[in-house]
Amino acid sequence: MRFRLDADTTLTTAVHDQGDLHLPTGRLIAADPTDLMFAEGFTPYVQTVPPGRYPLRLTVAHVNGNPDHVRVCAAVLAVQNAAVTDWEMALVPGQDLRDLRSAEPARDEAEEEDDGGFGFFGFGVDGGMGCLLDAELLEHFAGILDDQDDGTAGWEVLLCGDGPEILVHGTDTVTLEAPDGSPGLIAFASGWGDGAYPVWFGRGGDGKVAAVVVDFLVLHGAQRIDVE
Repeated sequence: MRFRLDADTTLTTAVHDQGDLHLPTGRLIAADPTDLMFAEGFTPYVQTVPPGRYPLRLTVAHVNGNPDHVRVCAAVLAVQNAAVTDWEMALVPGQDLRDLRSAEPARDEAEEEDDGGFGFFGFGVDGGMGCLLDAELLEHFAGILDDQDDGTAGWEVLLCGDGPEILVHGTDTVTLEAPDGSPGLIAFASGWGDGAYPVWFGRGGDGKVAAVVVDFLVLHGAQRIDVE
């Protein structure tokens, strides 16, 4: 699909499979993985999915048709093979949709992540990436992403590596293993970078969750231009 973002920017989207994510309890957390070592700051959403393994796909946009300029529009967890008929905003305990103020979403003020200043509840990103994981694995990943015994930052080694390019970049993701060897965390680039971003639970006609979408707002306000 092709979109026009503004007079100078067109976007061509594509979908990339990124493997499975294992959710042992179905209590989902979306977060900036570079902050996960502060585990006390993260709470699973009130909405849940059945425990299991689910494929994760990235919808990405090539800016102005340039294959080297890629932005992640959304990370989509496919919970069941069913059409979504209703979307609801992901909420953590204590959040109330009635508290949201009407405001234009912004991309670069993550400090407003939890107070509804954007017109949505979202999670903050300061490290240019997001991730999904199960709440049961939060303490495990907080430990391996924290500073190690030699003083190196675990998140820097696991998510950035020691090469000229960070490991999480464009369509490249990093999957970290849970203690049982299953894929317990998938980290991906976050749209245009740092900011605050909403998560949506999509339900099928039977009322069950069919998909979970992390929306990086890349297509916010864009006009589709390939409609016949």
